Amino acid sequence: MATDLRSQSSLDDVLDALCHFVASTLCVVGILVLGTAAHAATVVTDNVYSLATQRQINVPVTFGQVFKGGDVPGGTSLTATLGGQPVALQVDSKATNPDGSLRHAVLTLNVPALAAGTKLPLVLSTGTAASAAPVTPAQLLATGYDATASIHIGGKVYTASARAALQAADTAKQCRPWSRHCNVWLSGPLASEWVVNGPATASDGTASLSLRIYFAVRAYAGMTSDSIGRVRTDIIVENSDAFSPQAQPQYTAILTSGSASYTSPALTQYAYTRWHQVLWWNDAKPGVYLQQDPEYLQASKAVSRYMPLKPDEKFLASLRQTCAPLDHCDQTQKMHMAGAQAAIGPLPRWTSVYIIDPDVRAYNWMLANTDALGAYDIHYRDAATGWPVSIQQHPNITTAAWAYAQGVAQQPMTGPAANQAKIAAYRRDLLPNCVNNAVVTGCNAGSYGTGSPTLWDNAHQPAESYVPYMVTGDYYYMSELAFGASHNEIWSNPVYRGLSKGLIDESHAQTRGKAWVLREMANAAWLLPDHHPLKAEFNADVENSLADWNRKYTNNPNANPLAMMDSGATYPVVKEQKQRTGEKGMAPWMHSFLTWSAGHAAELGFAGATEFRNWLAKFEIGIMTGWQSDPTRGFCWLEASAYNFVVKDANGNWLTNYPAVYAATFPNLVGLDCNSPAMIAEIGKLEKQPWQANKMVGYPHSSTGFPANLQIGLASAADSGLPGAHEAWSLFESRSVKPNGMTAYNNYPNFAILPRSSTH
Repeated sequence: MATDLRSQSSLDDVLDALCHFVASTLCVVGILVLGTAAHAATVVTDNVYSLATQRQINVPVTFGQVFKGGDVPGGTSLTATLGGQPVALQVDSKATNPDGSLRHAVLTLNVPALAAGTKLPLVLSTGTAASAAPVTPAQLLATGYDATASIHIGGKVYTASARAALQAADTAKQCRPWSRHCNVWLSGPLASEWVVNGPATASDGTASLSLRIYFAVRAYAGMTSDSIGRVRTDIIVENSDAFSPQAQPQYTAILTSGSASYTSPALTQYAYTRWHQVLWWNDAKPGVYLQQDPEYLQASKAVSRYMPLKPDEKFLASLRQTCAPLDHCDQTQKMHMAGAQAAIGPLPRWTSVYIIDPDVRAYNWMLANTDALGAYDIHYRDAATGWPVSIQQHPNITTAAWAYAQGVAQQPMTGPAANQAKIAAYRRDLLPNCVNNAVVTGCNAGSYGTGSPTLWDNAHQPAESYVPYMVTGDYYYMSELAFGASHNEIWSNPVYRGLSKGLIDESHAQTRGKAWVLREMANAAWLLPDHHPLKAEFNADVENSLADWNRKYTNNPNANPLAMMDSGATYPVVKEQKQRTGEKGMAPWMHSFLTWSAGHAAELGFAGATEFRNWLAKFEIGIMTGWQSDPTRGFCWLEASAYNFVVKDANGNWLTNYPAVYAATFPNLVGLDCNSPAMIAEIGKLEKQPWQANKMVGYPHSSTGFPANLQIGLASAADSGLPGAHEAWSLFESRSVKPNGMTAYNNYPNFAILPRSSTH
């Protein structure tokens, strides 16, 4: 069976006839679908853009689409019109809501003809799906298709073949959803996708010691019955086996699929990293971009509501569109470094730019920097299951407390049965440490490491592949989302996280660490496919953590009066003379991160998240509005964005209220009317620069300053409905200095979030 890939000149000769045939066939399906749903409701309108310089036919488009709860009720599906004409639509449902409505799906359509530079509205409506036989592996294997990876290590070549892996899996009847041998990712009449894998093997039969190749093979239907059109292969190279000895292979990779090829630069691949490259068989890549409706994305509550912004054209033109394999790209190479980082916020800079303006350049920038996360050692795959490591199966695994785990594992197997069982459990779950060699030299037997120069930090981690998977529907980004959540589990001290419970609070000391880990776990638990092997576990982690917080704080009448974390939130106060007072301080901007994160979990529908968010929100509301009842001693909102506050006295006791925090932190301001000329003059002295009315402290002009950090917590607090919530937001909106000019939110919208309840 031949493919339908022909030269453009040949196609032009029969274009009208073919398009008439294809369009007529698709319209029959469309009429049938629409006829059974005469009262179909429009759900969302996206846009299909041609990126080609010439006319294209039979153009496949596959993308991910998130839906507002209830927009696509259980028992219904979706239909589509493109440019006003019905087109066949394949719906691969991935995640659903508790009421059965569709939450997320991978959608595929085939555009019969697409003129150069065309923009066509794609209208998705509810309807009844037509059923048809899916594209099968046998159809693809009847063609000459293959995709290969050749790994050149020290003069020896190791290869892996997508065709061979798919042939073996199909023969063994292993292709089914969530099979570790051949995972059926998409299945339908327009496209099917199978994810197969295997080691890279030399001609003498020896396998690469650490590298495993995954092929996500997507075959599109051709223009005639049972034929294959284009074939897309996402080739993934992993060094991710969690429990095998660490290795750092140095190599060059050559990837091919027909006439399409890619040659990597010289690579050193550290343990627990991965990279990927998409090839279209015989270079038949369609020139098309599916642009999502940004307002619908935000309205779905999958992401926060952002300010109406527009990135500068010059800025968009400057964005890098690709990154080399295992390059950290625009990500901070060593994430633990202090200061603002482009990845910090509810979404990273590249993703938030895409959310406010899904220009194709912003889209590519987002994907390039998501690909860069493959360079970080956060990808731990359990060879026994084929999936990222599970703490329910490995409750004693850890990287942060590895030295303790090693100490337990090295104990002699003696004593009571319970002690022997503990030792055995730690031995089973102990990760292998790195060993010094020609590549890595900093390994220490007493502490865990991989030797990688690219360092991850949970307290600074980005929202990894959440939006990329959401809008592409790609297997690779889905698996990245799962790897990130799994890493957040296994990083922590197993005792502090409650072993398999996945508790976040005590196992992540910094408040910002708790915030971003909650976000990552909630994102994965909410968006991963319903039947993903780890989805239930991630959901349990979030539910367990929220219940833990609500027990300690929300429902505890003896909880501290400042709505702050007891664990890890405070640090010694150091005066300008570098003298410690015995008092304890905290970073209010970190608290704001956690308030937003709890609010985000609440918007995603996690039980207990609203209650926890509301308990936290008393802090943001209190430091913005305290002055209203006591203008001279209540907390003045101009200082709500300070870098730190004093919250515990020299005896280690929590201060009893926000006026006490204000007095301990800003004694020179006590007794002055908030925002009065006298206070403005005094703040100018403290800041060592002229000040003005309604100007908040902490780099107020900057899109990454402390008022910007405060904005996300205040936006979440404003949606709480608590007394003073809207007043707090209104005050914040009234500030006289906001991000502007080169530091405006337009090109850096990480923190440009609005309350859903705001009329802005």
